[in-house]
Amino acid sequence: MRAAIVALFLALLAPAARADNAELARTWQGARVWLPGTVQDTRVAALPDSPAPRAVVLYAHGCNGLSRITTVTARFLAGAGYLVVAPDSFARADKPVSCDASQARGGLHRAVLGWRQAEMRHALSQLRGIEALKDAPIILMGHSEGAITAATLMAPDIAMRIIEGWTCHSGWPEYWGLKAPEGQPVLALVGENDPWFRLPVLRGDCGAFMQGGAQVSQVYRAPDYLAGKHWLSTDKDVQALILDFIASHLPPREQR
Repeated sequence: MRAAIVALFLALLAPAARADNAELARTWQGARVWLPGTVQDTRVAALPDSPAPRAVVLYAHGCNGLSRITTVTARFLAGAGYLVVAPDSFARADKPVSCDASQARGGLHRAVLGWRQAEMRHALSQLRGIEALKDAPIILMGHSEGAITAATLMAPDIAMRIIEGWTCHSGWPEYWGLKAPEGQPVLALVGENDPWFRLPVLRGDCGAFMQGGAQVSQVYRAPDYLAGKHWLSTDKDVQALILDFIASHLPPREQR
C-alpha cells in the first residue's frame, strides 16, 4: 500500500515537473547573448563552440525584464572581452507581475525569487554543457531583482558575484543575506538613498554579510549623485570599478 501511495504521489508531481522544465527552457531559449567585442545581441544558438572566452557573465535582469539596463551593461562587459548571457524570465508562459517600477515598489510576487534562482541554475547547467564553456569562469551578475538572485543563489563553483542595486536586507528570510561562500569574490554596489529601499527593513548594505578579503561592498553616499540611484553601472566610473574587480579576481588561464 505504501509503495502504491508513493507511486501515485510521484505520478501527480510529474506533470508539474514537466511544466516547470518547459518554463525554464523558455527562459534559456529566450536569452540574449553578447559575444566578446560586440555591441549587438544575438541568441543562445550563437554561443561559441570554440575558443573559450576569458569569462562568461551570466546576467540576471531586474523585475521589468530585459531592458536598456541589460543592454548597456552587456555592451560594456562584452566590449571588455567577456561573453554575456542574459536569460529572459519574461519568456515564461506564466509570469506574474513582481514589481511596479513607476512607483519603485517591489515584493508583489514573493515566490519570484525561487523562480529566478531556478532560471539561473538552469542557465548554469546549460552553459556547462557547451564544450567551449565547460571550464570557463562564470561571473554571476544581477541588477535589482536579479541582484537579489545573484546574492541568494547557492553557487559555490562560480568565479564571482556582482550585486547591483540590492542591500541584502529584507523582512523575508529567503531574500535576506548573502550565500557566497568564504573566499568567493563579491562586489556589491548600492546607493545609500536608493528609492527602492525606503522601508527600514530594506535599509543597509551587503557588507553586513561579507567576510572581508575579496568581498567588497561599495555604498555611494551623498553628495555623490549615485547615492539616490538604483541603476549605478550607467556611470563610467562604476563600469571601470566592475571591470577592474573582474580582471583582478579571474584565475589565470593556466589554472583553469
